[in-house]
Amino acid sequence: MSFRINKPLLIVLVFGLMQGCSWQNKSSVHERLFPEMADTTDLLALPTSTTEEYRQQLVNQEILLANDQKRHRGMENIPQDFDDFRFQNLDGVQWQNASVMHGDFRGTSLRTANANGGNFSHSDFRLADLRWSAFNNTEMNNCNFSQAVLFRTAMNDAVLDSSDFRGSNMFGVKGHRSSFRYADFSNALMKESELTDADFSNSRAIKVKFIITVFAGSRFDSADYSYCDFTGAGLETCSFQYARLHHVSFKGAHLQEASFRNADLKNAEFFAAELVETDFRGALNIPEALLPFINDEGFATGVVY
Repeated sequence: MSFRINKPLLIVLVFGLMQGCSWQNKSSVHERLFPEMADTTDLLALPTSTTEEYRQQLVNQEILLANDQKRHRGMENIPQDFDDFRFQNLDGVQWQNASVMHGDFRGTSLRTANANGGNFSHSDFRLADLRWSAFNNTEMNNCNFSQAVLFRTAMNDAVLDSSDFRGSNMFGVKGHRSSFRYADFSNALMKESELTDADFSNSRAIKVKFIITVFAGSRFDSADYSYCDFTGAGLETCSFQYARLHHVSFKGAHLQEASFRNADLKNAEFFAAELVETDFRGALNIPEALLPFINDEGFATGVVY
């Protein structure tokens, strides 16, 4: 007994299987990158929402060195690694090229400080006031900036990988060409900031306001930015490949030549977003409002209304 093969039907079946396998592969990648759902509960509050009792308790707690020895009290004129600068006023300090690795700056005032070209990696800046300070070309890996005030702070060409910015006030921060890989910005405020050509790959930002912030040319690959607000943000040529973007608002955002390739866009909002050759190839959970703008190659052009 012989069977005739219906070639058109076979092609459809094979294509369907390939698409199904491709979708499963992308889903498995997301499951590996994000094994848990994004959680918006118990996020650290912004510094203005903390109580005096909370601040005193956090700053007053003494943190010993790894050998259980006390830290030396830091001196403004001779800053050194591992020093304790708590309870000091360091406003306007001139620390160009200084090294204070593993330093303790909890609750310290460093307003208008100049620390360009230095190394502050592994330092603790929780609840510190760094407004209007300059940390350009500075190494700040694994720093803790949670609930710190970074208002208008300059961090251009800096390396801040694996640093903690949860609950920090980053209004107006400048971080052009800086690296924030594996950093955590959850519940931070980063409104009207400028961070072009920066690297946020594998970082995490749950429920962050990025309103009118300029990120042109930056990378958010494999990052989790669920519940964030990018309203009016400049995201031209940005890359969100394999990012998780659940419940994200891109209302009025500038997305010309941005890439959402293989990103998960579940419940994302693109109303009034500007698209020009925006790449949605392989994206998961594409909102229905976007479908009319996406061509056969997976690129979208137009203003979403």
